[in-house]
Amino acid sequence: MRFWILDFGLGIGRASARRAFHPSIPWASPGFTLIELLTAMAVLAMILVMMLQVVNGILQSTKTQNQQMDSVGAARRMLDVMESDLRQAIVGENAAVLVNASSPGLAFLTDRRGPAGSTGHRFLAVRYALTNSTQFSRSYGSVGFTNTDLLAGALATSTNSVLADGILGFQIRVMSDSTNRVSTSAPSANWSTNSYNGASTPTGWNALITGSPSFATGLTNRAQSLQIWVAAVDKQSLQLVDIASAQAAFGADPTAWQANVDASSLPAQVKSSIRILTKTLALP
Repeated sequence: MRFWILDFGLGIGRASARRAFHPSIPWASPGFTLIELLTAMAVLAMILVMMLQVVNGILQSTKTQNQQMDSVGAARRMLDVMESDLRQAIVGENAAVLVNASSPGLAFLTDRRGPAGSTGHRFLAVRYALTNSTQFSRSYGSVGFTNTDLLAGALATSTNSVLADGILGFQIRVMSDSTNRVSTSAPSANWSTNSYNGASTPTGWNALITGSPSFATGLTNRAQSLQIWVAAVDKQSLQLVDIASAQAAFGADPTAWQANVDASSLPAQVKSSIRILTKTLALP
């Protein structure tokens, strides 16, 4: 018995020695060192940071896309409202669609009538313009039966509403029988005039000559339609540029807007965010 106990004790001693010299034995391996734990935590932190960056990038991209969709949607609604108003425009011997002589803008009367009477509502005056740098507005007002100057009456607007924001470019091209001109071009015979059927147009405005009034019969270059061009951008991209410089980059000819923007020094994010829309509206 004594020899067996001694032999058992020696066996344990030999096993302990083997564990000391062979730490790779699973049931006998030591714990992680402090350096190993710190390294693992650092790697985990790096992975978490990268994951957060990816998630943040996705959220920012989604936000930008939503803003771009909103700006384009507002620009399209703006064009739809203009089309609806222009369908009801009053054009005749003493009333016309007016275009701003110095900056793109429209003004005209519509046949949205009110109650009859000497002081009642006769026509609705509507004016469109790019105001407050990037806001496109529609202003309107009532024209009574006592108002005999219908050219000046087209400017009798008092209530203003913003149709769209983030509008960097707005231009009007007048499509006529033989020429196409931007609305701010100097008036010339048969398509635009500053003296409409013997009456002077309001200061700073020209009247378009369409086929509706009888005095225009036989003219060879009458205005047939308006081609409206709009360049919209989202609010986030708008904060990255100087508005005046960005608007100057477009130029006067809307058909060259895209090429001018691509060649400009605008940030790449802004260039990719700009959406150019156009719509042709028939004149009465």
